Amino acid sequence: MIGPPGEDRWAATAILGAAGLEVAEVTEAQLLAAPDQVPPSLVVLDDTRGRAARDALQARLKAHPALQGVPLLILAYDAGIDSYSGAITQGAAAYLVKPVNPEDLAEAARRLSGWKSRGDRTEKRRRVRRPLLMKVDVELRRVKGRIPGQLVDASGSGCRVEVSEELAAGELVRVTLHSHEDSTHVALGAEVRWHAAAPSGAHELGLRFTGWTATRAGQLLGFASSGPA
Repeated sequence: MIGPPGEDRWAATAILGAAGLEVAEVTEAQLLAAPDQVPPSLVVLDDTRGRAARDALQARLKAHPALQGVPLLILAYDAGIDSYSGAITQGAAAYLVKPVNPEDLAEAARRLSGWKSRGDRTEKRRRVRRPLLMKVDVELRRVKGRIPGQLVDASGSGCRVEVSEELAAGELVRVTLHSHEDSTHVALGAEVRWHAAAPSGAHELGLRFTGWTATRAGQLLGFASSGPA
């Protein structure tokens, strides 16, 4: 848990501890001063300084040798879409607006700290795919209606989502991204590549972005478009 000492950081630490997670509280200076530390399973940033300072800190965290590939969960008061999108584009795995619902924080932390890549297991794929928690709506192109779901992880060419209904491989869909409570009004075209049962009991879908939205998705999610999912 990174952030200045205070009620926000202490409250978040208590929530994570109650969820059964081991938490170490540090300041930015303490974390960045230890390049040879054992990598944590998750970094939680209690953002108190606003977007400009957070953007700079995200860049420093990405460059830290021990934090390469470690998911970053941001807690911030700024509910604006620009702040949210900026954090995601720069590599945050999740962005929760304070005051944070304790159950939402605990669930996000559990998911991110236990994240494992799926699908193609090559070293190249592990480098480009990252965890990314975001609410979505999945809409089949052949029928009306949207299925609410959650983005689990993404790469420059596709993503993995969990939904309540099973969809067959080959289905064409549109995925609408949401920032906390609001829609980003961005709909990405995709094709269902595979289906599996998720540990949560939901249906897990592997999607490949299609058409021009493949490039747009890469830009929105902080990737360059890169071949088949």
